[in-house]
Amino acid sequence: MGVNSLKLNNRCGHFPASNPQEELFAWLIDAGMTGTTVRDLFTEFCERVSTLGVALKRGNIALSAIHPQVSAFMYTWRRDEGLVTNTNFLHSDIPGEGWFSSPFFFMLSNKISFLHRQLTAEIELDFPVLVEFREEGMTDWFCQIFDFGWGFANQTMDHGAGLVTSWASDRPGGFTEEEFIILSRAIPVFALAAKGIASFRTARSVLETYIGRETSRKVLSGQVRRGSVDSINAVLIYADLKGFTTLSDTMPQGALVEMLDHYLEQMASPIEVAGGEILKFMGDGILATFELTAADELNAGNICELALATVERMTEGVEALNQKRLQEGKPTMGLDIALHVGEVMYGNVGSETRLDFTVIGPAVNEVSRIEVLCDILGTNMIASGDFVRAARGAASGLQSCGFHELRGVREPIELFCR
Repeated sequence: MGVNSLKLNNRCGHFPASNPQEELFAWLIDAGMTGTTVRDLFTEFCERVSTLGVALKRGNIALSAIHPQVSAFMYTWRRDEGLVTNTNFLHSDIPGEGWFSSPFFFMLSNKISFLHRQLTAEIELDFPVLVEFREEGMTDWFCQIFDFGWGFANQTMDHGAGLVTSWASDRPGGFTEEEFIILSRAIPVFALAAKGIASFRTARSVLETYIGRETSRKVLSGQVRRGSVDSINAVLIYADLKGFTTLSDTMPQGALVEMLDHYLEQMASPIEVAGGEILKFMGDGILATFELTAADELNAGNICELALATVERMTEGVEALNQKRLQEGKPTMGLDIALHVGEVMYGNVGSETRLDFTVIGPAVNEVSRIEVLCDILGTNMIASGDFVRAARGAASGLQSCGFHELRGVREPIELFCR
């Protein structure tokens, strides 16, 4: 965003501003409440600070994350260039020597929240990265760290959840006293706004990780009252690994969990790619749905065809994993899958203080009991007659294997195998 576009005219009713510095605070309050992204908040903050006369050459922030893959997000801004770095640190990343020799590692290890270094030629600098900054023409640098109080250990950053910020000037002699006053007032407000934005996005990330995208959307939209349910029509996939119980009695715990994760990845990834919703990881199994909206029900064959293609990719993924494990001399597991379609209730069930957002109803019970028949019928995939009829021509490769009784179901139902 250019300097000319930063007109100080967005007054915040919660903090009426009477001068340009207060206008910066007012904007930060508004931004933290309205939910922009941390990246955009940081970029515009640097631009706005510059319009106040601060000779800010470089700004950098690293924000801790609660995410299954990412441990932290880092952004770097430079004057006249804008945002130049947008980096995600993964849990699997191994920190290099540069991290252990950095001022950030020193501060976090020693629980120091503020560190200031002038970068003049006559001063011997104690961190290699600061020497690099001086060689680039920067004259002053300081870092300020904010603990958000989230209370978890971040393995990559070795600190509690929060925000690491650093700021550098290229003004001869470094930041002026007036610039330090502006920054010392504005940066904590920026950190608070960043926390407000990050807290909601962290909650969404955690919910999506544990209960799925669509379910998390419903929860975050306020559908959290016990007994609040919707009736939907959906294709259901119930998939279960064969042999896991036996292996769990013989394998070391670490190897067992690692193996299970690899298999569940092959089962879950095709569902997520196809736009399905994984409702449950049930030990060694998965319950997933493809919702049929009113428009979909008129052409349910497309959704059923998508579900069949998804099941095929799940099976292929597990077979490929089995081949790899056999070559490595490791134990393998099979995969049984049931497909069904029907009306289910989707929503909140549980106690007053502990709820589960899930699907319930006869169709859910039926699909789990259909899967149990895979061994009896000598197949790894069974579809109900209801699914085949909804799929129309998309299920032409499936053959009837007769009518079968399901435990708890009044009438026998026709099943189809491949």
